[in-house]
Amino acid sequence: MSAVLEAVKQGRPEHLSALLATEPHAADERDEHGTPLLVIATFLATSGGAIPTLRGTPESREVLRVLLAAGADPNAADASGATALHDAARCGHADLIALLRRHGASLHGRLLDADGGTPLALALFYARHDMAEHLLPVLPDNLRHAAAMGRPLEPFLHADGSLTEGATTGLDFYRPSLGFPVWDRTFGRQEVVDEALTWASRNGQIEAMGQLVRLGADPNHNPYRGTPLLWAIYADDAEATTWLLDHGADPDLRHDFGGAEHGTGAVAMHLAAQFGGLRCLQVLLERGADATVVDEGHGGTPLEWAEFSEQHEAAELLRRHLR
Repeated sequence: MSAVLEAVKQGRPEHLSALLATEPHAADERDEHGTPLLVIATFLATSGGAIPTLRGTPESREVLRVLLAAGADPNAADASGATALHDAARCGHADLIALLRRHGASLHGRLLDADGGTPLALALFYARHDMAEHLLPVLPDNLRHAAAMGRPLEPFLHADGSLTEGATTGLDFYRPSLGFPVWDRTFGRQEVVDEALTWASRNGQIEAMGQLVRLGADPNHNPYRGTPLLWAIYADDAEATTWLLDHGADPDLRHDFGGAEHGTGAVAMHLAAQFGGLRCLQVLLERGADATVVDEGHGGTPLEWAEFSEQHEAAELLRRHLR
């Protein structure tokens, strides 16, 4: 391990600054996997890419500033195509987004070599619509992003309700990592509006959700790794969860959610329990969701998912309900 890489990983900004003063080109070093120092530093500054958002140590964040001040390429990408800006956006760090953009970080991107794999797309995938204002202009500008951001959908619709060409721009990006399985897309109208509904739901855009349902989106479709209800629960959005249940979402619908090995044959209650979404869990219980259902991947009940995930409050709520 080089001295510069070691200083980055150990969070030693003063030592790093001294090293780069004599070797400024070393700011663009990569580790043995080809990951740029700036991406490594962003990972550490976001507390290991934590979701929900956690800040790294002050030293880890200063390391990022030292690298940028030394001239590190803000658009250097790792093997997946992720840049430092992708990681800051995904994890919800507006201050790091601003810092990176001041140093020339691009809003464009090809995460997993996909057209549309931009930092904004990654943020919205992970329900971080609050980061959108820091990632303007909208790239790519499509129906899915408009729905996720609560922007007008009309520019992506013809008068007869069919989709414009722009509605599907950049939809080649659909998964955040190779841990999610391949999707054989059709780009058909039903698929596109159903996917847009899942993105609107995880980002709490109730008005867009209503418009998409009126356009024919199905609250019980799972276009890719999660129904609208499951994504609303992932975001712990009780309002979106309630709206979906009011508009026909089935709380006991079995599903596959998230990465390839996650959420096999589970239901909404499992996810609410795992993520500790107490408000969503309460809504589901009040609506009569089955609290004893067993998932098909691990053979666990919602209570067992809560216990395994150490979601103690969710586990206690379920125990009280089951007594």
